[in-house]
Amino acid sequence: MSIIQSNKENFTNEPKSPIVTESFRLSELATRQLLIAPNAFAEFQQQTNLADFFWQTTYTQTILSDAPFNHLARSVDGFVIFLHGWDGSHRIWEDLPARLTECLPNVVCLNADANGFNGTFFLNNTPTPPEKASLLNAMIAVEKWLEIIGLWPLPQRSRRPFYLFVGHSMGAGMMFYKNQPAWQEDRYGCYIMAPGMFYNNIRRNLLYRLVATLTRIPHITPLKNLAARIVVHIAMKDASRLAQYEHINTFYNSSFPTLIATLDGIGKSPKPPRTDWSQYQVTLGHADILVRVGATVNMLRELGFTSDQIKLLVGDHYFFSYDETSPINHKYNREVVLNDLVAWCGRLK
Repeated sequence: MSIIQSNKENFTNEPKSPIVTESFRLSELATRQLLIAPNAFAEFQQQTNLADFFWQTTYTQTILSDAPFNHLARSVDGFVIFLHGWDGSHRIWEDLPARLTECLPNVVCLNADANGFNGTFFLNNTPTPPEKASLLNAMIAVEKWLEIIGLWPLPQRSRRPFYLFVGHSMGAGMMFYKNQPAWQEDRYGCYIMAPGMFYNNIRRNLLYRLVATLTRIPHITPLKNLAARIVVHIAMKDASRLAQYEHINTFYNSSFPTLIATLDGIGKSPKPPRTDWSQYQVTLGHADILVRVGATVNMLRELGFTSDQIKLLVGDHYFFSYDETSPINHKYNREVVLNDLVAWCGRLK
C-alpha cells in the first residue's frame, strides 16, 4: 500500500505491531496514479459533486505493504468503515478505530469525512444540485470512493474481505440507502447508532427542513453561530469535550450551502427501498433529543427490524463518546460499542 505521509500517530507501545493512522485524500492518490483508472477521480467529482474525499486508515504495521489499496484486500480479514454525523468529522470517533484495530490486528479501519464536511467538501463549497447532499447520494459517494481506491467490489476469489459499516446520526442514516443488489455477493454488516433518518416522522422531518430554511437567512449569522453552541450543549452535553469542540469547529468552517443542503437532505429522506435488513444492528441512546427512541423504534418496526436488532443504552445523542467530564454510563457504553464491533467482525469473518 502506498502511503501519503500525514499525521502519523502511534497508539500503542507494543514493539511488534504498533497501531498507526495515516491520512489520505483522493486527489493525492489520483496525482500519484494509485486509483483504479486515470479518469477515476474526475468521474468521482462529476458523479458526487465533491471536490475531494478525505479519510484516515488505521492498521497494524504487520500488514503494511508498499502496494495500492486493492492489494491490501488480499491479506486482511476485513475493513471497518466509520461514517460520522451531520456537522461532524472523522475525529468524533476519538480512539475507537485504534482500539478496534488493537483488538483485531488483521482488520483495517477507514475513518472518513463525509457529505461535504471537513476534508470531504463540495465543489465551490456548494452541493449542486442540492440533492447531491441527500443521504442517498452521500452513500453513493462512499461506495464510489471504495470502488475507485480498489477495495470494492473485488473479483471473485476464494477469500475476500468483509466490510463492516459503522455510522452515527447522519452517517447512520446514509447506511439505510446502501445499494442492496450491488452488495449481495459480499460479507458485510451495518452497525447503526442514533440514525438521522425520519421518513415516517412528520414532526422531525419538518423540524430539520425548518432549521435548514432559517439557516438561509443571511443577516442572522451571529445567531447561527450561537445556535451551534446551544445545540451542542443540549443535544450532546455529555459527549467528550473533543467531540463537542469538533462539532462547533466544523460548523464554523462549513459553508452555509453545505449546512443547509445536508440538513434538508436528512429532513427529506424518503423511505428506503431495501427489503432485507438482516445485516443491520441499531443502538440508541435513551435521552437522545435528536433521535427519539419511540419514534425510531416505530420506524424500524415498520421497515422490518426485529427486537434482537435494536439495543438501548443510557445516554444522549453521543452515548458512545467519553472523557472525564462525561457520565460514567458513557464509559460503559463505549465498551459495549467496542465489544459489539468486535463481535460483528467475528461473525463476518
